[in-house]
Amino acid sequence: MAERYFFVFNSRNQAVYMEELLRERGYSVELRPTPSKIAKSCNTSLVALGSSKEIDNIRRQIQKYKMSVRGVYREIQTGYFTDYAKIY
Repeated sequence: MAERYFFVFNSRNQAVYMEELLRERGYSVELRPTPSKIAKSCNTSLVALGSSKEIDNIRRQIQKYKMSVRGVYREIQTGYFTDYAKIY
């Protein structure tokens, strides 16, 4: 089952740049506001749906372009509530 992951960058420009590069390579990603539970200062994250293997591939692509990521978070739905677990 596909899970939702948030890639939190140090700047919005990096997130926009990586979205374009990843889409060109066939990854399904989108820009979304960063949830306040994750980070208060960065307003945009790159969100990807997929298995942990796909997320690892996206992470490798980001590292290949030497982008600085604050963290990768997995979204956890518990009934009505949403929480986030840092995985990288």
